[in-house]
Amino acid sequence: MLIIQFIYNVTLQKGIKTSLFKVNYGYKLIILLILQQVIKISKIAKERAETLMNLYKNIYKTVKLVQECIRKYYDLKKFKGLDLKEGDKV
Repeated sequence: MLIIQFIYNVTLQKGIKTSLFKVNYGYKLIILLILQQVIKISKIAKERAETLMNLYKNIYKTVKLVQECIRKYYDLKKFKGLDLKEGDKV
């Protein structure tokens, strides 16, 4: 769950055009996940790094998909307007 929360916070939010991490902490977090950083480490550590990189990529894609679905939903809701009928109190 912490990885999902972390990825959500560092993902660019289209509404505010920045990441939530930058909004909260005032600077952009740079994430470098490449195997070249895992130099001369045991086979198990390398496998774990690959697993984490794949997990990060999959969750990142899922977060982007969820953001897109939410954006479409709210755009559709905004386009339709409020569900008011004649005689309703506002």
